[in-house]
Amino acid sequence: MPKSVFLRYPKDRLAALASANALRAIREGLLWTLPCLLVSALFLLLSVCARLLGLPDVIADLLAGAHRKLSAIMPLLAGMSIGYMLSIRHRLPHLPTALLCLSYVVIAESLLAPYPRATSTLMLFIAILSPLATVPLMAWLHRRRWTQLAPDGLIGENVRDSLNMIVPGLLTAGLLMALLATALRIPAVAQFDIPLSVASLDNPFASGALIAALNSLLWFFGIHGAHAMAPIMEVLDQATQLNATTAAAGYESVYALNGTLLGAFAFIGGSGATLSLVVAILLFSRSESLRLLALASIPVSLLNVNEILLFGLPLILNPRLLLPFVLAPVANVLIAVAVVQLGWLQPATVALPLTSPVLFNAYIGAGEHLGGIVLQLLLLGLGVCLYAPCVIALERQRKADATVYFKSLDTTFPQLQEESLLYAHDPLATTYANRARRRAEVSRIRAISEYDFYLEFQPQVSLRTGLCTGCEALLRATGPEGTQQAPLEFLRWLAQADLMREVDLWVARQAVRQCLAWRAQGFTLPMTINVTSGTLTTPAFLDKLIEVLEQAQGQVSVELTEDALVEDAQALHTAFSRLHGIGARVYIDDFGTGYSALSYLHQFQIDAVKIDRSFVLAQSHDRGALVMSGLLRFCEALNLQIIVEGVETDVQLSALESSAEIIVQGWYYSKAVPGEHVVDFARRRQQMPAAPMQSEGAAAT
Repeated sequence: MPKSVFLRYPKDRLAALASANALRAIREGLLWTLPCLLVSALFLLLSVCARLLGLPDVIADLLAGAHRKLSAIMPLLAGMSIGYMLSIRHRLPHLPTALLCLSYVVIAESLLAPYPRATSTLMLFIAILSPLATVPLMAWLHRRRWTQLAPDGLIGENVRDSLNMIVPGLLTAGLLMALLATALRIPAVAQFDIPLSVASLDNPFASGALIAALNSLLWFFGIHGAHAMAPIMEVLDQATQLNATTAAAGYESVYALNGTLLGAFAFIGGSGATLSLVVAILLFSRSESLRLLALASIPVSLLNVNEILLFGLPLILNPRLLLPFVLAPVANVLIAVAVVQLGWLQPATVALPLTSPVLFNAYIGAGEHLGGIVLQLLLLGLGVCLYAPCVIALERQRKADATVYFKSLDTTFPQLQEESLLYAHDPLATTYANRARRRAEVSRIRAISEYDFYLEFQPQVSLRTGLCTGCEALLRATGPEGTQQAPLEFLRWLAQADLMREVDLWVARQAVRQCLAWRAQGFTLPMTINVTSGTLTTPAFLDKLIEVLEQAQGQVSVELTEDALVEDAQALHTAFSRLHGIGARVYIDDFGTGYSALSYLHQFQIDAVKIDRSFVLAQSHDRGALVMSGLLRFCEALNLQIIVEGVETDVQLSALESSAEIIVQGWYYSKAVPGEHVVDFARRRQQMPAAPMQSEGAAAT
């Protein structure tokens, strides 16, 4: 298997996993509970501050009680929000489904009430996982005709939806109760306990590293670590309370590992110690989108909240950042525990929520000692060192993907940058989809960068004199294998890459170079080049274009499409005036096919129009002939030079009638040819003025 395929396979699997409905529902459902989690943490923080400030105990107890009440309903909120997300996927009534999922969590709590050890360990996992099973079951039942109590069209939609969810909800509730009751008869389930207890904190290094790593791994798959490990966090908070009790009794605190230590010194900026990632991005990345994302995340990172980075970068299911995302908090907790074990800082005796402000939590967690702030800053720097190689690697890949050199055009494609979608409906899945799209774009641009670009020239012949009066320069390209490339294909990709202004300048330089080469041979012939509106409306590129075309002394003019006239009118007036100032003319290409309408012509100083080939083909029909005749009369009235494109047959040529001179550009006279062949063509036309209506091939015959 090729190496590239081997490396791409895990990323493709992760991309598919990121879009999985179950994980997406868990991610967004738990994300929706974040405001409630922050409110709960705020009450706990206020209760701690109240005690530190010496306020009456009743105030601190009231705030702490509000925190406990909110924490107790977190499983209910998680089950309801995940159920709401899944109801969208399964096309069920959203609010009835969400409320049923909430009721199922209440049922599970009631059944688990006699088993407190299992409740503290399993309740949140049941709240997260039960909607994944119950919502699909309700959806299956909801589609059965015998479960529907209210048929369509008889009552209001809300009433119908609620009534039709009754039978599926009751059947699902009965099945859930039966399954839980059966499971609780198994001793291993009823007595299930978390693998961590206060006693296990006697080995703080192993326990701390395990907790920090598990939290990061859960977040890597989009599962809120603090929610999922709530029983473990309770044990750690108990350790903090025991430290406080021991210190109040005059003894030395014994639990170096506790909840306050994790919040202050392990999860600096949130799960994965991502405040260090913010600093690393600001120091080592030049991607504007990444830097803006980092700046936007600073205010919440100072409260140990990092959902902006988790969902915006994303960190979730992002293998490039997994290693530091796990190592940073593990290293932090090991060093912090070692500092406490060595006696340089006292074990924490104040219970602080994980969302306590940075620096404040370090100061309070270290027993109001400045050494805590110093330790936190040192650990922040260590995290920066761990994240820096990955950020630098991302920056190198971004530059490698973003810049493609076109050796033939002597220009680069530098526009592609890493994107962060903060407000998409599903930022993570959309980010992976956009990465795939950008890879395809870069692959196509990289292929085009290997093309050899050159110009060919299609002669234009006067119907009145039969002489070659000018030509149009056309961009051509040859692939690495020597195959001719279709202009419409590569021009479309160059336009999407925002490179057409550079292409316009390259074409102008090559056209002027050809014009000067002809002049050195004693031959002159007016020439036109196609220019996009962006070149004419961008002052810097317009200056460069004028500087190039000025060398041709009016022999090279510009064509732009009709719909370009709807761009910046003032800028186009300036551009046309400057072009006329150096002797160049302005042509409207594909006249009649754009959406600018004929009314735009009188607003600009247009010298000539090129009637599109589609009108030539339409002359075979009566209405088409009338349209062509009308276009010719219109151009005569405005005193515009007329060039008709795409003429290929005698019939098409003979149908062109006008009192004004008509210039023909088409295969009837010649295809596009190299520059040296144009000279021969023009001189041959001078030698047969008596047969202006014949093609060169017909005259030779």
